Amino acid sequence: MDSPRAVPDPAPAHRPLSDAHAAAALGIAVFAACIVGTLSRPVEFLASFWPANALMLGLILRRPSLARDPRTWIWSTSAFVLSSLLMGDGPAAAIWLSFANLAGVIAGWQFFQGLDRNTVLLRGTLSALFLLCGCMVQAAGESLVGFPATPFLFGGTSASALFMWFTSALMCSMLMLPIVLSAPTLQQIRAIRWKDCADRFDPVHLAPLITLIACETAAVLIGGPGSLVFGVPALIWCALRYKLFSVALLCFAVGLLKSYTASLGVITYTPDHMRDAISLRFGITLLSLGPLAVASFQAVRNELLDRLHYAARHDALTGVLGRNTFIEQCARWLQKLGQDSRAAAVLMIDLDNFKGVNDTWGHAAGDELLREFTQLITLHLRPSDVLGRMGGEEFALMLPNVTRDEAHEIAERLCDATRRHIFTFNDEVQLHITVSIGVVHQEAPPKHAMIELLLREADHALYEAKDTGRNRVVMCAHAVY
Repeated sequence: MDSPRAVPDPAPAHRPLSDAHAAAALGIAVFAACIVGTLSRPVEFLASFWPANALMLGLILRRPSLARDPRTWIWSTSAFVLSSLLMGDGPAAAIWLSFANLAGVIAGWQFFQGLDRNTVLLRGTLSALFLLCGCMVQAAGESLVGFPATPFLFGGTSASALFMWFTSALMCSMLMLPIVLSAPTLQQIRAIRWKDCADRFDPVHLAPLITLIACETAAVLIGGPGSLVFGVPALIWCALRYKLFSVALLCFAVGLLKSYTASLGVITYTPDHMRDAISLRFGITLLSLGPLAVASFQAVRNELLDRLHYAARHDALTGVLGRNTFIEQCARWLQKLGQDSRAAAVLMIDLDNFKGVNDTWGHAAGDELLREFTQLITLHLRPSDVLGRMGGEEFALMLPNVTRDEAHEIAERLCDATRRHIFTFNDEVQLHITVSIGVVHQEAPPKHAMIELLLREADHALYEAKDTGRNRVVMCAHAVY
Protein backbone atom coordinates (compact mmCIF):
# COMPACT_ATOMS: atom_id res chain seq x y z
CA MET A 1 0.00 0.00 0.00
CA ASP A 2 1.24 3.48 -0.79
CA SER A 3 2.13 5.48 2.26
CA PRO A 4 -0.24 8.45 2.60
CA ARG A 5 2.13 10.30 4.90
CA ALA A 6 5.03 10.63 2.54
CA VAL A 7 5.05 13.40 0.01
CA PRO A 8 6.84 12.00 -3.05
CA ASP A 9 10.32 13.31 -3.59
CA PRO A 10 10.57 15.58 -6.59
CA ALA A 11 12.22 14.18 -9.66
CA PRO A 12 15.98 14.65 -9.55
CA ALA A 13 16.87 17.99 -11.00
CA HIS A 14 18.89 17.75 -14.18
CA ARG A 15 20.64 21.05 -14.42
CA PRO A 16 21.07 22.30 -17.97
CA LEU A 17 24.61 22.83 -19.18
CA SER A 18 26.07 26.26 -18.59
CA ASP A 19 26.83 28.29 -21.70
CA ALA A 20 30.54 27.59 -21.25
CA HIS A 21 30.01 23.82 -21.18
CA ALA A 22 27.39 24.00 -23.94
CA ALA A 23 29.83 25.92 -26.17
CA ALA A 24 32.49 23.27 -25.58
CA ALA A 25 29.99 20.46 -26.26
CA LEU A 26 28.91 22.18 -29.46
CA GLY A 27 32.55 22.45 -30.58
CA ILE A 28 33.10 18.74 -29.96
CA ALA A 29 29.90 17.86 -31.86
CA VAL A 30 30.97 20.06 -34.78
CA PHE A 31 34.41 18.44 -34.81
CA ALA A 32 32.87 14.94 -34.95
CA ALA A 33 30.51 16.03 -37.74
CA CYS A 34 33.43 17.50 -39.67
CA ILE A 35 35.29 14.19 -39.49
CA VAL A 36 32.20 12.36 -40.77
CA GLY A 37 31.81 14.87 -43.61
CA THR A 38 35.48 14.74 -44.57
CA LEU A 39 35.34 10.96 -44.81
CA SER A 40 32.62 11.37 -47.44
CA ARG A 41 34.83 13.64 -49.53
CA PRO A 42 36.05 12.24 -52.83
CA VAL A 43 39.76 12.59 -53.51
CA GLU A 44 40.67 16.21 -54.28
CA PHE A 45 37.12 17.53 -54.11
CA LEU A 46 34.45 18.83 -51.74
CA ALA A 47 32.62 16.49 -49.37
CA SER A 48 29.52 14.88 -50.84
CA PHE A 49 27.78 15.18 -47.46
CA TRP A 50 28.75 17.82 -44.88
CA PRO A 51 26.54 17.78 -41.75
CA ALA A 52 28.65 20.07 -39.54
CA ASN A 53 27.21 23.42 -40.64
CA ALA A 54 23.57 22.39 -40.29
CA LEU A 55 24.35 20.78 -36.93
CA MET A 56 25.95 23.97 -35.61
CA LEU A 57 23.17 26.19 -36.95
CA GLY A 58 20.48 23.94 -35.51
CA LEU A 59 22.08 23.85 -32.07
CA ILE A 60 22.44 27.62 -31.77
CA LEU A 61 18.85 28.00 -32.98
CA ARG A 62 17.78 25.60 -30.23
CA ARG A 63 19.81 27.60 -27.68
CA PRO A 64 20.10 31.20 -28.94
CA SER A 65 22.35 32.29 -26.06
CA LEU A 66 25.15 30.27 -27.67
CA ALA A 67 25.16 32.53 -30.73
CA ARG A 68 25.95 35.52 -28.48
CA ASP A 69 28.73 33.75 -26.61
CA PRO A 70 32.24 34.28 -28.10
CA ARG A 71 33.29 30.88 -26.73
CA THR A 72 30.88 29.21 -29.16
CA TRP A 73 32.65 30.70 -32.15
CA ILE A 74 36.12 30.01 -30.73
CA TRP A 75 35.31 26.35 -30.11
CA SER A 76 33.57 25.92 -33.47
CA THR A 77 36.29 27.67 -35.47
CA SER A 78 38.88 25.49 -33.77
CA ALA A 79 36.83 22.40 -34.59
CA PHE A 80 36.55 23.32 -38.27
CA VAL A 81 40.23 24.15 -38.66
CA LEU A 82 41.59 21.25 -36.61
CA SER A 83 39.43 18.63 -38.35
CA SER A 84 40.48 19.96 -41.75
CA LEU A 85 44.17 19.83 -40.78
CA LEU A 86 43.84 16.31 -39.37
CA MET A 87 42.27 15.12 -42.62
CA GLY A 88 45.21 16.35 -44.68
CA ASP A 89 44.32 19.87 -45.81
CA GLY A 90 47.01 22.52 -45.79
CA PRO A 91 46.79 25.51 -43.42
CA ALA A 92 45.49 27.90 -46.10
CA ALA A 93 42.82 25.46 -47.26
CA ALA A 94 41.79 24.65 -43.69
CA ILE A 95 41.34 28.31 -42.77
CA TRP A 96 39.51 29.27 -45.97
CA LEU A 97 37.15 26.30 -45.86
CA SER A 98 36.48 26.88 -42.16
CA PHE A 99 35.54 30.50 -42.68
CA ALA A 100 33.26 29.44 -45.54
CA ASN A 101 31.48 27.06 -43.17
CA LEU A 102 31.16 29.76 -40.52
CA ALA A 103 29.85 32.23 -43.10
CA GLY A 104 27.04 29.83 -43.93
CA VAL A 105 26.13 29.37 -40.27
CA ILE A 106 26.11 33.13 -39.67
CA ALA A 107 23.97 33.77 -42.76
CA GLY A 108 21.46 31.12 -41.67
CA TRP A 109 21.40 32.46 -38.11
CA GLN A 110 20.67 35.99 -39.33
CA PHE A 111 17.76 34.72 -41.43
CA PHE A 112 16.14 32.56 -38.75
CA GLN A 113 16.70 35.15 -36.03
CA GLY A 114 13.95 37.32 -37.47
CA LEU A 115 11.32 34.54 -37.38
CA ASP A 116 8.90 33.46 -34.68
CA ARG A 117 10.44 30.76 -32.48
CA ASN A 118 7.66 28.25 -33.16
CA THR A 119 8.28 28.70 -36.87
CA VAL A 120 12.00 28.16 -36.43
CA LEU A 121 11.45 24.98 -34.43
CA LEU A 122 9.11 23.62 -37.12
CA ARG A 123 5.97 24.16 -35.07
CA GLY A 124 4.31 26.59 -37.49
CA THR A 125 2.10 26.09 -40.52
CA LEU A 126 4.69 27.71 -42.82
CA SER A 127 7.75 26.27 -41.07
CA ALA A 128 8.79 24.03 -43.98
CA LEU A 129 8.76 26.92 -46.44
CA PHE A 130 10.83 29.13 -44.14
CA LEU A 131 13.14 26.19 -43.51
CA LEU A 132 13.82 25.90 -47.23
CA CYS A 133 14.47 29.64 -47.50
CA GLY A 134 16.79 29.55 -44.51
CA CYS A 135 18.73 26.62 -45.94
CA MET A 136 19.11 28.51 -49.21
CA VAL A 137 20.44 31.56 -47.35
CA GLN A 138 22.89 29.38 -45.43
CA ALA A 139 24.03 27.62 -48.60
CA ALA A 140 24.44 30.96 -50.38
CA GLY A 141 26.56 32.42 -47.56
CA GLU A 142 28.74 29.33 -47.46
CA SER A 143 29.22 28.97 -51.21
CA LEU A 144 29.88 32.67 -51.88
CA VAL A 145 32.75 32.70 -49.42
CA GLY A 146 34.10 29.28 -50.31
CA PHE A 147 33.77 28.93 -54.07
CA PRO A 148 36.66 31.31 -55.03
CA ALA A 149 39.07 28.93 -53.32
CA THR A 150 37.77 25.81 -55.03
CA PRO A 151 39.68 26.16 -58.33
CA PHE A 152 42.94 26.57 -56.41
CA LEU A 153 42.23 23.73 -53.98
CA PHE A 154 40.43 21.18 -56.14
CA GLY A 155 40.61 22.44 -59.72
CA GLY A 156 37.74 23.20 -62.07
CA THR A 157 36.03 26.48 -62.93
CA SER A 158 34.67 29.01 -60.49
CA ALA A 159 31.16 28.85 -61.98
CA SER A 160 30.90 25.08 -61.63
CA ALA A 161 32.34 25.28 -58.11
CA LEU A 162 29.72 27.84 -57.08
CA PHE A 163 26.77 25.75 -58.25
CA MET A 164 28.17 22.47 -56.95
CA TRP A 165 28.94 24.00 -53.56
CA PHE A 166 25.57 25.73 -53.29
CA THR A 167 23.51 22.65 -54.17
CA SER A 168 25.58 20.39 -51.93
CA ALA A 169 25.22 22.75 -48.96
CA LEU A 170 21.50 23.20 -49.62
CA MET A 171 20.84 19.46 -49.77
CA CYS A 172 22.84 18.76 -46.60
CA SER A 173 21.10 21.52 -44.64
CA MET A 174 17.63 20.50 -45.78
CA LEU A 175 18.28 16.91 -44.70
CA MET A 176 20.14 17.60 -41.47
CA LEU A 177 18.64 20.79 -40.02
CA PRO A 178 15.09 19.41 -39.45
CA ILE A 179 16.54 16.58 -37.36
CA VAL A 180 18.41 18.98 -35.08
CA LEU A 181 15.48 21.38 -34.74
CA SER A 182 12.87 18.71 -33.99
CA ALA A 183 14.99 16.37 -31.83
CA PRO A 184 13.53 15.75 -28.34
CA THR A 185 15.35 17.18 -25.35
CA LEU A 186 17.02 15.01 -22.73
CA GLN A 187 14.21 15.85 -20.30
CA GLN A 188 11.62 14.68 -22.82
CA ILE A 189 13.51 11.46 -23.43
CA ARG A 190 13.76 10.79 -19.68
CA ALA A 191 10.03 11.44 -19.31
CA ILE A 192 9.10 8.75 -21.85
CA ARG A 193 7.42 5.74 -20.26
CA TRP A 194 8.81 3.01 -22.45
CA LYS A 195 6.63 0.32 -20.89
CA ASP A 196 3.49 2.28 -21.76
CA CYS A 197 4.78 2.73 -25.31
CA ALA A 198 5.34 -1.01 -25.61
CA ASP A 199 1.87 -1.74 -24.24
CA ARG A 200 0.23 0.62 -26.72
CA PHE A 201 2.28 -0.60 -29.69
CA ASP A 202 0.18 -1.57 -32.70
CA PRO A 203 1.81 -3.40 -35.64
CA VAL A 204 -0.45 -1.41 -37.98
CA HIS A 205 1.58 1.64 -36.96
CA LEU A 206 4.47 0.21 -39.01
CA ALA A 207 2.46 0.18 -42.25
CA PRO A 208 3.69 3.60 -43.53
CA LEU A 209 7.31 2.67 -42.79
CA ILE A 210 6.99 -0.71 -44.50
CA THR A 211 5.42 0.97 -47.52
CA LEU A 212 8.28 3.47 -47.66
CA ILE A 213 10.84 0.65 -47.56
CA ALA A 214 8.98 -1.15 -50.35
CA CYS A 215 8.86 1.99 -52.51
CA GLU A 216 12.56 2.71 -52.05
CA THR A 217 13.41 -0.91 -52.80
CA ALA A 218 11.42 -0.66 -56.02
CA ALA A 219 13.25 2.60 -56.84
CA VAL A 220 16.61 0.85 -56.51
CA LEU A 221 15.50 -2.17 -58.53
CA ILE A 222 13.79 -0.23 -61.35
CA GLY A 223 16.10 2.79 -61.43
CA GLY A 224 15.82 5.63 -63.89
CA PRO A 225 15.05 9.32 -63.31
CA GLY A 226 11.54 8.59 -62.03
CA SER A 227 12.91 6.55 -59.15
CA LEU A 228 13.66 9.83 -57.36
CA VAL A 229 9.98 10.27 -56.42
CA PHE A 230 8.89 6.66 -55.86
CA GLY A 231 8.81 7.12 -52.10
CA VAL A 232 6.97 10.47 -51.97
CA PRO A 233 3.47 9.03 -51.31
CA ALA A 234 4.86 6.80 -48.55
CA LEU A 235 6.72 9.75 -47.02
CA ILE A 236 3.49 11.76 -46.98
CA TRP A 237 1.74 8.85 -45.27
CA CYS A 238 4.54 8.72 -42.70
CA ALA A 239 4.15 12.46 -42.14
CA LEU A 240 0.45 11.94 -41.38
CA ARG A 241 1.11 9.15 -38.86
CA TYR A 242 4.48 9.80 -37.22
CA LYS A 243 6.04 12.54 -35.12
CA LEU A 244 7.94 15.34 -36.80
CA PHE A 245 11.31 14.08 -35.58
CA SER A 246 10.64 10.61 -37.01
CA VAL A 247 9.65 12.13 -40.36
CA ALA A 248 12.83 14.22 -40.39
CA LEU A 249 14.88 11.06 -39.81
CA LEU A 250 13.07 9.24 -42.62
CA CYS A 251 13.60 12.15 -45.04
CA PHE A 252 17.26 12.15 -44.08
CA ALA A 253 17.58 8.41 -44.70
CA VAL A 254 15.78 8.60 -48.05
CA GLY A 255 17.87 11.58 -49.15
CA LEU A 256 21.12 9.81 -48.36
CA LEU A 257 19.86 6.69 -50.10
CA LYS A 258 19.05 8.68 -53.24
CA SER A 259 22.46 10.33 -53.22
CA TYR A 260 24.26 7.02 -52.73
CA THR A 261 22.30 5.09 -55.36
CA ALA A 262 22.87 7.93 -57.82
CA SER A 263 26.61 7.63 -57.28
CA LEU A 264 26.29 3.92 -58.10
CA GLY A 265 24.52 4.68 -61.38
CA VAL A 266 20.98 3.60 -60.41
CA ILE A 267 19.77 6.99 -61.68
CA THR A 268 20.97 7.32 -65.25
CA TYR A 269 23.09 10.38 -66.07
CA THR A 270 23.37 12.21 -69.35
CA PRO A 271 26.84 13.14 -70.61
CA ASP A 272 26.62 16.45 -68.70
CA HIS A 273 27.47 14.99 -65.31
CA MET A 274 27.64 18.30 -63.43
CA ARG A 275 24.19 19.41 -64.58
CA ASP A 276 22.70 16.08 -63.50
CA ALA A 277 24.44 16.28 -60.14
CA ILE A 278 23.02 19.77 -59.53
CA SER A 279 19.56 18.66 -60.61
CA LEU A 280 19.73 15.59 -58.37
CA ARG A 281 20.68 17.66 -55.34
CA PHE A 282 17.84 20.09 -55.97
CA GLY A 283 15.50 17.14 -56.36
CA ILE A 284 16.59 15.54 -53.08
CA THR A 285 16.21 18.92 -51.37
CA LEU A 286 12.65 19.39 -52.59
CA LEU A 287 11.82 15.72 -51.97
CA SER A 288 11.69 16.31 -48.22
CA LEU A 289 9.82 19.62 -48.42
CA GLY A 290 6.35 18.09 -48.79
CA PRO A 291 6.62 15.51 -45.98
CA LEU A 292 8.15 18.10 -43.63
CA ALA A 293 5.37 20.57 -44.44
CA VAL A 294 2.73 17.94 -43.69
CA ALA A 295 4.49 16.83 -40.50
CA SER A 296 4.84 20.44 -39.28
CA PHE A 297 1.17 21.10 -39.95
CA GLN A 298 0.25 17.89 -38.13
CA ALA A 299 2.39 18.94 -35.16
CA VAL A 300 0.56 22.27 -34.97
CA ARG A 301 -2.80 20.53 -35.30
CA ASN A 302 -1.99 17.95 -32.62
CA GLU A 303 -0.79 20.66 -30.24
CA LEU A 304 -4.04 22.57 -30.68
CA LEU A 305 -6.06 19.40 -30.13
CA ASP A 306 -4.06 18.65 -26.98
CA ARG A 307 -4.79 22.14 -25.67
CA LEU A 308 -8.48 21.75 -26.39
CA HIS A 309 -8.51 18.33 -24.75
CA TYR A 310 -6.74 19.70 -21.69
CA ALA A 311 -9.09 22.69 -21.48
CA ALA A 312 -12.11 20.41 -21.71
CA ARG A 313 -10.87 18.19 -18.87
CA HIS A 314 -9.35 20.75 -16.49
CA ASP A 315 -10.60 23.73 -14.58
CA ALA A 316 -9.47 26.87 -16.38
CA LEU A 317 -8.75 28.82 -13.20
CA THR A 318 -6.89 26.35 -11.00
CA GLY A 319 -5.62 23.74 -13.48
CA VAL A 320 -7.01 20.79 -11.48
CA LEU A 321 -9.52 18.35 -12.96
CA GLY A 322 -12.96 19.63 -13.83
CA ARG A 323 -16.04 18.06 -12.24
CA ASN A 324 -16.91 15.62 -15.03
CA THR A 325 -13.34 14.46 -15.54
CA PHE A 326 -12.86 14.03 -11.80
CA ILE A 327 -15.94 11.80 -11.62
CA GLU A 328 -14.75 9.76 -14.63
CA GLN A 329 -11.31 9.14 -13.14
CA CYS A 330 -12.71 8.29 -9.72
CA ALA A 331 -15.17 5.84 -11.28
CA ARG A 332 -12.27 4.02 -12.96
CA TRP A 333 -10.34 4.01 -9.67
CA LEU A 334 -13.32 2.53 -7.79
CA GLN A 335 -13.65 -0.26 -10.32
CA LYS A 336 -9.97 -1.14 -10.01
CA LEU A 337 -10.01 -0.91 -6.21
CA GLY A 338 -13.07 -3.12 -6.05
CA GLN A 339 -11.37 -5.77 -8.18
CA ASP A 340 -8.27 -5.68 -5.95
CA SER A 341 -10.27 -5.48 -2.67
CA ARG A 342 -8.57 -2.26 -1.62
CA ALA A 343 -10.00 0.74 0.22
CA ALA A 344 -10.49 4.37 -0.79
CA ALA A 345 -11.56 7.67 0.75
CA VAL A 346 -13.33 10.64 -0.77
CA LEU A 347 -13.01 14.15 0.67
CA MET A 348 -15.18 17.19 0.05
CA ILE A 349 -13.28 20.42 0.79
CA ASP A 350 -14.84 23.87 1.08
CA LEU A 351 -13.10 27.18 1.77
CA ASP A 352 -14.68 28.86 4.77
CA ASN A 353 -16.19 32.35 4.35
CA PHE A 354 -14.91 32.61 0.79
CA LYS A 355 -17.70 35.00 -0.18
CA GLY A 356 -16.26 37.52 2.29
CA VAL A 357 -12.96 37.48 0.40
CA ASN A 358 -14.70 38.33 -2.87
CA ASP A 359 -16.83 41.02 -1.23
CA THR A 360 -13.90 42.66 0.55
CA TRP A 361 -11.00 42.32 -1.87
CA GLY A 362 -12.72 41.61 -5.18
CA HIS A 363 -13.05 38.57 -7.42
CA ALA A 364 -9.45 38.90 -8.65
CA ALA A 365 -8.25 38.27 -5.09
CA GLY A 366 -10.64 35.35 -4.78
CA ASP A 367 -9.35 33.81 -8.02
CA GLU A 368 -5.74 34.19 -6.89
CA LEU A 369 -6.62 32.60 -3.55
CA LEU A 370 -8.17 29.58 -5.28
CA ARG A 371 -5.10 29.12 -7.46
CA GLU A 372 -2.73 29.36 -4.51
CA PHE A 373 -4.90 27.01 -2.45
CA THR A 374 -4.79 24.27 -5.08
CA GLN A 375 -1.01 24.64 -5.34
CA LEU A 376 -0.74 24.34 -1.56
CA ILE A 377 -2.75 21.16 -1.13
CA THR A 378 -1.18 19.56 -4.21
CA LEU A 379 2.12 19.61 -2.33
CA HIS A 380 0.59 17.25 0.25
CA LEU A 381 -0.79 14.70 -2.22
CA ARG A 382 0.58 11.52 -3.76
CA PRO A 383 0.74 10.97 -7.53
CA SER A 384 -2.19 8.52 -7.27
CA ASP A 385 -4.51 10.99 -5.51
CA VAL A 386 -7.19 12.65 -7.63
CA LEU A 387 -8.09 16.31 -7.07
CA GLY A 388 -10.93 18.14 -8.79
CA ARG A 389 -12.83 21.39 -8.53
CA MET A 390 -16.54 20.78 -8.16
CA GLY A 391 -17.54 24.42 -8.50
CA GLY A 392 -16.98 27.76 -6.78
CA GLU A 393 -14.78 27.27 -3.71
CA GLU A 394 -15.61 23.55 -3.37
CA PHE A 395 -13.10 20.81 -4.21
CA ALA A 396 -13.16 17.02 -4.07
CA LEU A 397 -10.28 14.65 -3.42
CA MET A 398 -10.05 10.89 -3.82
CA LEU A 399 -7.40 8.93 -1.89
CA PRO A 400 -6.90 5.36 -3.16
CA ASN A 401 -5.35 2.71 -0.90
CA VAL A 402 -5.80 4.35 2.50
CA THR A 403 -7.22 3.15 5.80
CA ARG A 404 -9.86 5.10 7.67
CA ASP A 405 -7.32 6.51 10.13
CA GLU A 406 -4.93 7.49 7.33
CA ALA A 407 -7.71 9.29 5.46
CA HIS A 408 -8.61 11.24 8.60
CA GLU A 409 -4.95 12.12 9.19
CA ILE A 410 -4.50 13.39 5.64
CA ALA A 411 -7.63 15.53 5.93
CA GLU A 412 -6.41 17.01 9.22
CA ARG A 413 -3.03 17.75 7.65
CA LEU A 414 -4.66 19.59 4.73
CA CYS A 415 -6.82 21.54 7.16
CA ASP A 416 -3.81 22.48 9.29
CA ALA A 417 -1.64 23.42 6.30
CA THR A 418 -4.35 25.77 5.03
CA ARG A 419 -4.80 27.32 8.46
CA ARG A 420 -1.07 28.05 8.78
CA HIS A 421 -0.54 29.35 5.23
CA ILE A 422 -0.51 33.08 4.46
CA PHE A 423 -2.18 33.80 1.13
CA THR A 424 -1.02 36.93 -0.66
CA PHE A 425 -2.55 39.11 -3.35
CA ASN A 426 -0.78 41.88 -5.29
CA ASP A 427 2.21 41.44 -2.93
CA GLU A 428 0.34 43.54 -0.39
CA VAL A 429 -2.83 41.87 0.83
CA GLN A 430 -2.22 38.94 3.18
CA LEU A 431 -5.09 36.60 3.96
CA HIS A 432 -5.63 33.73 6.38
CA ILE A 433 -8.31 31.23 5.44
CA THR A 434 -9.55 27.92 6.77
CA VAL A 435 -11.28 24.94 5.21
CA SER A 436 -13.95 22.50 6.27
CA ILE A 437 -13.58 18.90 5.12
CA GLY A 438 -16.03 16.02 4.97
CA VAL A 439 -14.56 12.53 4.63
CA VAL A 440 -16.12 9.23 3.66
CA HIS A 441 -14.12 5.98 3.73
CA GLN A 442 -15.01 2.80 1.89
CA GLU A 443 -13.44 -0.61 2.42
CA ALA A 444 -13.15 -2.61 -0.81
CA PRO A 445 -15.78 -0.85 -2.94
CA PRO A 446 -18.14 -3.32 -4.61
CA LYS A 447 -18.15 -3.60 -8.37
CA HIS A 448 -21.31 -1.50 -8.58
CA ALA A 449 -19.84 1.28 -6.42
CA MET A 450 -20.78 4.77 -7.63
CA ILE A 451 -18.58 7.77 -7.01
CA GLU A 452 -21.67 9.99 -6.93
CA LEU A 453 -22.89 8.20 -3.79
CA LEU A 454 -19.54 8.62 -2.05
CA LEU A 455 -19.46 12.30 -2.99
CA ARG A 456 -22.96 12.76 -1.59
CA GLU A 457 -22.04 11.19 1.75
CA ALA A 458 -18.81 13.23 1.91
CA ASP A 459 -20.88 16.34 1.18
CA HIS A 460 -23.17 15.55 4.11
CA ALA A 461 -20.11 15.27 6.37
CA LEU A 462 -18.85 18.58 4.96
CA TYR A 463 -22.10 20.35 5.88
CA GLU A 464 -21.84 18.92 9.38
CA ALA A 465 -18.29 20.34 9.64
CA LYS A 466 -19.52 23.77 8.57
CA ASP A 467 -22.56 23.66 10.85
CA THR A 468 -20.41 22.81 13.88
CA GLY A 469 -18.02 25.73 13.55
CA ARG A 470 -16.00 25.29 10.35
CA ASN A 471 -12.18 24.83 10.19
CA ARG A 472 -12.49 21.15 11.00
CA VAL A 473 -12.74 17.62 9.63
CA VAL A 474 -15.80 15.40 9.98
CA MET A 475 -15.74 11.70 9.09
CA CYS A 476 -18.82 9.91 7.82
CA ALA A 477 -19.66 7.54 10.66
CA HIS A 478 -21.23 4.71 8.67
CA ALA A 479 -20.28 2.56 5.68
CA VAL A 480 -21.76 3.73 2.41
CA TYR A 481 -22.18 0.27 0.85
